[in-house]
Amino acid sequence: MDINKIKLDNNFKLVEASAGTGKSFTLAHLVLRNVLEKKIKPEEILLLSFTKNTCSELRDKILSRFNKLKLFLQNRDVTEIDNTLLEWYKSYQIERSNTEGLLFEIDNFVNSIYKLNVTTFHSYCNTILKEFSIDIGSAQDPFIENNIDNLYQDIIDDL
Repeated sequence: MDINKIKLDNNFKLVEASAGTGKSFTLAHLVLRNVLEKKIKPEEILLLSFTKNTCSELRDKILSRFNKLKLFLQNRDVTEIDNTLLEWYKSYQIERSNTEGLLFEIDNFVNSIYKLNVTTFHSYCNTILKEFSIDIGSAQDPFIENNIDNLYQDIIDDL
């Protein structure tokens, strides 16, 4: 699949694939495209994953993707980039020839990377429970039990 041909029309994408197939690479490139093509702000992006480690790696890959493009724009003769990024850049430059503007947008994103919401499903759900506790009629400081042993014990006791 050519990541550069994915339409950025509905603001929602699900990337699902086996381990090692390039999900993080795809997401990092889609973030870059959304930010630079659609002018999406970092705070308007939500990326969910299962582990904290994956979230950290994904954030690093996104930042690296922007930095690679910036280095390439600053010194095209020396810096090498992958074919996906190069093809995107070539098609993007057909529409816009302002390299300084592109560098400015990259710097803006990198400087506000802390606003990018890359989190686990668990953390995101916990945030929703805390933020909307009154609306959903739950305790104001909900506690989510992660220890399944208690659940097993309750089931055994019930039996």
